[in-house]
Amino acid sequence: MAAAADGFGASLVMASVTPSQRLANQPLIGNRARVLLVNKDLQDLGYYRQILQKLGCQVRTSSSFAEGVHCLGCEPFDLIILDQGCDRFEGRDVLARAMEIDVDLRVLVLARAYARDCYLEAMQSGALDYHEGPLRAEEIVALLDTFVPRRNAVDPRKRRSKGGGYG
Repeated sequence: MAAAADGFGASLVMASVTPSQRLANQPLIGNRARVLLVNKDLQDLGYYRQILQKLGCQVRTSSSFAEGVHCLGCEPFDLIILDQGCDRFEGRDVLARAMEIDVDLRVLVLARAYARDCYLEAMQSGALDYHEGPLRAEEIVALLDTFVPRRNAVDPRKRRSKGGGYG
């Protein structure tokens, strides 16, 4: 399995993935992103939570869409990962509330099986992307790198020069 090399520790996480796609018990330190994870499947919820925490994310989980809507009003999030639900888009209330709070809030929709109507509804309602899951750890790393700016990354143009000033 190839390791993701992004200079921020993802290669360490990817190196710890076993063939069964479970992460070894090697926590990473950091404050990568605040993620709301809404998924009715408790096994998926635990799987994604574990990966996101290993990547340095603070994760709030919800196994119901109603609770997910409630969580959105309680604290800020950088990313929402939302289960589609069954054969219809059951996560629409969570997505709608997220767009009411902030139209720039990043929402990714996960589906067990691609459903064209759900895909169209999610994308037209403000979702950034729609994926058929379950996702592998390296796919989650790629999604984080694509959709969530790093709050603790140093802009190379603002690093200290040897003279003590900013260059």
